[in-house]
This record gives sequence, C-alpha cells and structure tokens, in this order.
Amino acid sequence: MTRYIIRRLLGLIPTLLGVTIVIFLLMRLIPGDPAVAMLGEHAAKDNVERIREQLGLNRPLFLDKEALEQGDVQGFFDSQYIRYLGRLMRGDLGASIHRRIPIANELKQRFPATAELAMCSMILAVIVGVPAGIISAARRNSIWDAISTISSLIGVSMPIFWLGLMLMMLFAVTWDWLPIGSRLDHSIELDNKTNFFIIDSILSGNWEALWDVFKHLFMPVVALATIPMAIIARMTRSSMLDVLQEDYVRTAHAKGLRERVVLLRHALKNAFLPIITIIGLQTGSLLAGAILTETIFAWPGIGKWVYDAILARDYPVVQGGTLLIALVFVAVNLLVDISYAFLDPRIQYE
Repeated sequence: MTRYIIRRLLGLIPTLLGVTIVIFLLMRLIPGDPAVAMLGEHAAKDNVERIREQLGLNRPLFLDKEALEQGDVQGFFDSQYIRYLGRLMRGDLGASIHRRIPIANELKQRFPATAELAMCSMILAVIVGVPAGIISAARRNSIWDAISTISSLIGVSMPIFWLGLMLMMLFAVTWDWLPIGSRLDHSIELDNKTNFFIIDSILSGNWEALWDVFKHLFMPVVALATIPMAIIARMTRSSMLDVLQEDYVRTAHAKGLRERVVLLRHALKNAFLPIITIIGLQTGSLLAGAILTETIFAWPGIGKWVYDAILARDYPVVQGGTLLIALVFVAVNLLVDISYAFLDPRIQYE
C-alpha cells in the first residue's frame, strides 16, 4: 500500500506539469492583451509596451530560439513559461496583474468558500442520490423507480445557470425568503479563524451566523448538487441491480432476513465501489462546476475569482486557481483509489 501511494504521488508531478502547460498556452490563445485590458483600448502604444515589458509579456512563450542562435544559452531559457515554472517550484504563485495582491493570499480567502459550497453540495447529493438509487433498484419497474429515473434524467439535463436563475426568482425575488450574493450578512459579526464559515460559527457558538450561512448556501448548493445527485442516483441503481442478482443476496432472503438488512448490510456494501468512484469524480468536478454557480450567485469563491480573471486576462490568477482545482481533483481521486482496499479487502495493491 505504501509503495502504491508513493508511486501515485510521484505520478502527480507530470500531471500537474501538464496542467500548467495547457492552462499557460490556452490563456495566451484567448484574444486580448493584459496590458491593453489594464490601460484601455485607446492607450498609447509606448505605455502598452512598457506594461508588457514590466509583466514579462514581451518574452517568448516557451523558448527563445533567437537567443540560442546567438549563443546565449541562459537567454534561451528566459521565457514566460520557464519564469512561471521557476516561481512555482519556489512556492511562489505570483500576484494578480490588476489587484497586485499575492495569489496565495487570495486563495486562503476564497478556497474555503468554494470548498464549503462543494462539500455541502456533495453531502446533499449523496444524502438524496444514494437512497433514491437504492429504492429505485429495490422497487424495480414500480412507480418509485419511474419517478427516480425521470427525476435523474431531468437533473442531468437541467442547465445549472437556468436552475440557479429559477431558484433566485422563486426564493429571493418572489417570496423574499433567501439572500443573494456573499456568504454572510454584513450586519452579522463572525470571528473568522478558518474562513470556513460553518466551522467558525460552530467554534464561536454564533448560532445566528450559522443560520445565516445556511440561508446563503441553500440556493447555490441546490443548483450545484443537482447534476451529481442525479448521476449518483443512476449509478447506485445500476450497481444495486447487478448485486441484487447475486446468489448470496437470494440466500440472505431465503434465510428470512429483513429487506432493509439485505439491502444495506449485504447488497449496498458490495455495490459501493462504483458508487464511491463516481462520488470521488463528482467531488472533483464540483470544484470546476462551481465556476458557473459562483458567477450566477455572486459567490466569493475561486470560481467567480477565476471567471473575473479570465475576462480581465489576469494570467497569474487563472493559472493559480486552475492549478489548485487540478491538485484537489487528483488528490480526491487518489483518496478514492486508496479507499478501495478498505471497502473491499479482496483488493490488493501490488
């Protein structure tokens, strides 16, 4: 197990390196110039070039062939990507081009907001999706199975932005029950120790803040959880149907065990491997999907931050935010793979 974990951790290095190359290249393929975005379209060319030089945008993207032809080996590697990679290896994510704030400081403030939103969404998706899949499999071809299947298809097909707008129209505009934007009402004081508002509210015993945090979370969580909820329900149903056909399940029924015991203790335990896989994949996907959700609800997380940075051509912010999302994604997948050995003792990692 230890050798497997070390091998997987070493395998993260080329994966994250590939992520840096792809994001670095794609950002520079987008039309627009950060210097022009900062100074405006009618700025003088001299001022634009001066800003480009200050930001290092006048350097070659990857390697400087002209420097190599002149015999300047050091200049050959003096490119935008090599400089970025060098800072990254030193643990320096750089600073925002527009706000001049270190990206590491921004991540400390914004990542808890995105993580809190993603984890609450996944908890809701699991709480609803897994029981719905179990009931659908246990009552195959019944009215409950039809309702669960149709609901799952609607959930997978429903665009997040449309659902988010409908939730805001219903709960915030029509009924005026829930707030829009931010994570906490400005009139409520909260001692931010971890920047996870749920945890901070519980640690400080501020139940008013905790209730307000849940009210702010409700609409974004429902919108973000809809798709993974439907996928988990469909995967649970499919896995349970396969397991319920096994001999040991029929034997458990023949022994006179209660239906609930057969489903939860015998069938679900053996059907849970593909379910935990899809939960892990969806957990990582929620971080990427949070970009759209956070933009709709003005949620101050990484998604909204990266979206604004893309519009402003703020390269360091997009690169730093995307790299963190990729790191979390591969870390979640690693934890899922390791969990297999604990869920099924038959699995051995060579």
